[in-house]
Amino acid sequence: MKPDITLIFPESDFLINQAVFPPLGLMYVASYFKNKGMSVQCLDLGIGHTLDMIEADIVGISITTPQRNNAFNIISKIDNKTIIAGGPHATHKRKECIENGCHIVVCGEIEQYNNIDIVPFPDRNVLPIKEYKYFIDSIPATTIMTSRGCPFNCSFCARISKKCNIQSPERTVNEIINIYENYGFKAFMIFDDVFTTSKKRVKKIVELLDNETFIFRCFSRANMLDDEMCELLRKLNVKEVGIGIESGSQKVLNMNMKGTTVKHNTEAIKNLHKVGIKAKAFLIVGLPEEDEESIKETESWIVDASPDDVDISIFQPLPGSDIFNNPQKYKIQFNYDSNAQWYKGTPKKYISNIRTGKLTEGDIVFHRDRLEDLYKNKELLK
Repeated sequence: MKPDITLIFPESDFLINQAVFPPLGLMYVASYFKNKGMSVQCLDLGIGHTLDMIEADIVGISITTPQRNNAFNIISKIDNKTIIAGGPHATHKRKECIENGCHIVVCGEIEQYNNIDIVPFPDRNVLPIKEYKYFIDSIPATTIMTSRGCPFNCSFCARISKKCNIQSPERTVNEIINIYENYGFKAFMIFDDVFTTSKKRVKKIVELLDNETFIFRCFSRANMLDDEMCELLRKLNVKEVGIGIESGSQKVLNMNMKGTTVKHNTEAIKNLHKVGIKAKAFLIVGLPEEDEESIKETESWIVDASPDDVDISIFQPLPGSDIFNNPQKYKIQFNYDSNAQWYKGTPKKYISNIRTGKLTEGDIVFHRDRLEDLYKNKELLK
């Protein structure tokens, strides 16, 4: 008997390896439909699934902006099916999705719950999650989300909702234990935009887990990583924290409404190191106000703060962000319709489709590659 709906996650060919993280969003949508009594098939084209595997007459496609060309190509090849689009790109570019063949566009989160504690766990049976390979300290890991959204207003962020919904500590711990009991994972990548939004909640999770079994990796903001929070993360067995540093230049941070300072960024790295947690700095080249001076400031910050690793991307305005909506305000130019590889890419094959007031597209690629060559996984960062 064929399923009621087939859900598709398009290829992400801008990534070096597409089989790292299972698409949690698709798994949440699968749970939603199953909770409504529907049967669901899920396909991830990034791990080798193909369009000829589609069984249902209704097809749902999750679209992020970097995937949009692949998604629209998929839609063009599907005949005699009802096509539903969802995800961040569908939310912010509804008309574009309809023009490219989507019959229904779901904007925002499909569950529409204010209390995410009552949202079913993502259905991890709909895809072969053991085929996704991600490791924390050489231990196989999988992903979990304990909150949705972010309470901050960075200029480059394209949020689906301005709300920040946070799971209770009890729900979070129950999901961790459920995954361990059903799939055997002892390591977890917490995929919240900011896991450390509530110190009280993190403290309660630590108490409930009384953790000697599990290890974690998470994301945070620099101004939330004081000594007390870092000690809580140590007790939770967090091995590494990824921080959206973005730039070592205060003028760039200010222009982009980051709400942090260069001092915050440096202290966050040092506070994590004091408790034995690795720090990975996420940096962006080409944000508004970027120039040769700000690039030098970012380089100086890397040397001074000594993060354990850096991830250096090229800025690309995302639909829904303040920069995308108001480029003149930020004194940038960009080509949304180009096939640039967005913020990620294969080393030495990065493309920029943005220029700031003082840097060209070529300048931005040059400096991104140069910083990565100098500082990614070098002894300076150990």
